[in-house]
Amino acid sequence: MTPAAGQAAAPARATLSPPARRQPPGPLDDPRARPGSYARADLAPEPAAAAEARRLTRDTLARWDIRHLTDDAEAIASELAANAISAATPARGTLPAIIFAIHRRPDELRIIVWDNGPSGPERKAHGPDDETGRGLAIIDHLTGRNWGWWPTPQSGGKVVWAALAASVQPDTMRDRAC
Repeated sequence: MTPAAGQAAAPARATLSPPARRQPPGPLDDPRARPGSYARADLAPEPAAAAEARRLTRDTLARWDIRHLTDDAEAIASELAANAISAATPARGTLPAIIFAIHRRPDELRIIVWDNGPSGPERKAHGPDDETGRGLAIIDHLTGRNWGWWPTPQSGGKVVWAALAASVQPDTMRDRAC
């Protein structure tokens, strides 16, 4: 509609959407998913959860016969779980505080963590003697920056994921001097 003389036009309504994120399909939505290509655990927001995430990762990769990815995958699992532990709030109702998952695809291994914490991952400035603040830099290095996140407004919280190329062989593994 055109405004009447002397009236200002109504401002255009813009629909704001969150910035584009590399959002992978969920394992159950992926037509390439094969039976036995997904493992998960509900975790509590406590320090023992990082060890549980590493154990699930190690045991699952051994079962899938891709042990050559174990060191990198365990480091990523530990960092993502530690970040989720610090961000999550206690479980609400039937929804756990943290869901940790591993998804094997033909070309990659994806580690996925949902937590109910309200904020997204942030890089933190750290000094040479700091004991925290390096997690995302480690994930960047191990994945070649193949990670991302997106908010989950329906359930609260967010999903953070990181992917390792499944074609990496033991003799091509890089030094991890971080």
